[in-house]
Amino acid sequence: MEPRDVLVEGRIERKKKETRQKIIKAAMDLIQRQRFDNTTMEQIAEEADVARKTLYNHFPVKEAIVDEYVRSLSREFTQEAFDKLQNLPDTRSRLLETLDKVYEQVEINPEIIGISMGYRLKNMFQGEGYSSGGTQSLIAEIIRLGQQAGEIRQDIQAKLLVKQLDILRGAVVVDWLNDPSRLELRKEMALLVDLFLNGATGKDAKK
Repeated sequence: MEPRDVLVEGRIERKKKETRQKIIKAAMDLIQRQRFDNTTMEQIAEEADVARKTLYNHFPVKEAIVDEYVRSLSREFTQEAFDKLQNLPDTRSRLLETLDKVYEQVEINPEIIGISMGYRLKNMFQGEGYSSGGTQSLIAEIIRLGQQAGEIRQDIQAKLLVKQLDILRGAVVVDWLNDPSRLELRKEMALLVDLFLNGATGKDAKK
């Protein structure tokens, strides 16, 4: 590829990214003002000042826009959290710290977190596979460190452990979103971590 072609390709990709970010901002501004159910793709296109065809080229449905916004929050959080992992003493404290920050976002943005989760689950059930994100990469690193330190068994693939923990934390979030008054998110988080690390028997759970 010629140098000029590389520059052109770079400008095109940069323009796509700028358009995508403009769409996300417009959509989230609308949702904040008038809620998700009252926001249409046509309104988003108008707010972002893009053609409807352009909007649909980037996002097939408004749920996909919300999901991309949630992923951007996750990426920001992940970068900060990665730097702190090594300073925490063990697997339990790393999981508690990480999940505490994740659930903090759930409490701040319950509507959009619920929409994002629903969209990912729908895609998974339609055969699009398991969708990993920033939080999953953090959990994978925590498990890697735990296996390295002998705190987590090494005969099970880290990928499987990440998926199982992700299912557990997802179930807690769904329960809380359905009825926030029914459970305490932080208490459930601690129980989840103990269940994951110590199993249902709880023989090694901390008193």
